[in-house]
Amino acid sequence: MASKCIRFSSSEREKKLSSDFIVYGGGSHHQGKYGMSACMGRWIYVLAVVWVLGCSTGKVCLKKTKEKESQVPLVAGVQVHRFIFDNGLKLLVVEDHASPTFAYQTWFRVGSRDEVPGRTGLAHLFEHMMFKGTQTMKEGEFDRLLERVGAEGENAFTSRDFTAYVQELPSTQLELIARAEADRMVHLVVNQNSFRTEREVVQNERRFRTDNHPDGIMDQSLFELAFQKHPYHWPIIGYEEDLNRMTEVDARQFYQKFYAPQQATIIVVGDVSASSVHSMVQKYYGKLVGGEPVISATTMEPEQKAPRHKQLALNIQVEKFLMGYHIPSVLHPDAAVLNTIQAVLTGGKSSRLNLLLVETGVAIGVDSDAGTSKDPSLFVVAVNLQKGQKAKHAEEIVLKEFHRLGEEGISEEELQRAKNRIKFEYYRRLGSNVDKAYFLGSYESIAGDFQAGIRLQEAIARVTLADFKQAIKRYFFPENRSVIVGVKK
Repeated sequence: MASKCIRFSSSEREKKLSSDFIVYGGGSHHQGKYGMSACMGRWIYVLAVVWVLGCSTGKVCLKKTKEKESQVPLVAGVQVHRFIFDNGLKLLVVEDHASPTFAYQTWFRVGSRDEVPGRTGLAHLFEHMMFKGTQTMKEGEFDRLLERVGAEGENAFTSRDFTAYVQELPSTQLELIARAEADRMVHLVVNQNSFRTEREVVQNERRFRTDNHPDGIMDQSLFELAFQKHPYHWPIIGYEEDLNRMTEVDARQFYQKFYAPQQATIIVVGDVSASSVHSMVQKYYGKLVGGEPVISATTMEPEQKAPRHKQLALNIQVEKFLMGYHIPSVLHPDAAVLNTIQAVLTGGKSSRLNLLLVETGVAIGVDSDAGTSKDPSLFVVAVNLQKGQKAKHAEEIVLKEFHRLGEEGISEEELQRAKNRIKFEYYRRLGSNVDKAYFLGSYESIAGDFQAGIRLQEAIARVTLADFKQAIKRYFFPENRSVIVGVKK
């Protein structure tokens, strides 16, 4: 879920993260509406780099990298150039010369699922830390430099499964950003002063986005209710008591463990050549020492055997509810049919739940999402009621519709309409350099291969009416659901 992250230090910045790609990662902060923490703004990093000769830092070494290269088709003749370096770093490049700009994104395979109880929120907090100074630059120096060269869209966001840092620059500035990002991958200054400053920022964000926000409270409560063992239980932004007990030592250890070449994928899309990007990345990142990818030990969630229900008295004027059903990860074969179920339920004005709830005057709005997560997560249905309407009544309507879908299924025409909608959205979301990079980075981080996203689309086209009915019965039964109801105080 992408939570919108507000930086209260320096200047206040806020920007809504597009929900186009990964819509549900779960948790109290939104990715789309429910999936990742997004710290947005024109934050820029470091330029000057003084490379350390030898390996005294443990993270830098003058070692020639021999990369493996391949080309993989994306869509409509677009080719993705893939490089894998000896230090474990991945590089994906797409050439698109429509405008003299390029998107440069760095995705680290670490999110809140990689934390441990008592230190929740560390992944998101460290996202803030990455905007501090390095050993070779003062804080704010890189920001001013990038602004002078016309950089745009300087953003970052954290989900349960990954952390990403993104920007767009003029095509003449490839070396500048490669040098800068490589520098902060190894030379970030993590000290008591920088840690305490950013921890206070995150604490303020938590109060603003979760503690004092009904949707934030409900999102957090849903995943706490649905997940008893798995790390998806805790919110991406973490718990206040955990933030209070953390120290700069925790942050430094987190940096040393997860911010390294073997944990990262660099995505470059736009007015560049694959060979020039490869050369630049080899020049600045090929010197970094990698290791074995970190595999976090996560406790898998046991099967839910009874429905769970919780009511919250909130500062709201109308009732609302979130209903979550346990579903498998995006790598599971059923991910395709779950996407079609989502489109049938809430994909447009003619969708099932929109007709049953919104068009009848029961609800102001209804939404759902099939999840895009590394581990099994939730299919979530979110409903905001009209004034005077009760969540219990709306919940009964939704449950009755799931039962009907399991017994009667849908028509071939309705299934095809859902597939067409998904296909249209898929191509629409690949329309810009930033969107292409986001698609590549998200699936590369979650699934280990961006082609998983392509295969998902191909599998959606093969979904049958029988698949649809079977999936409804397999996942949308009463014992598998958790419900959070928000009522007026």
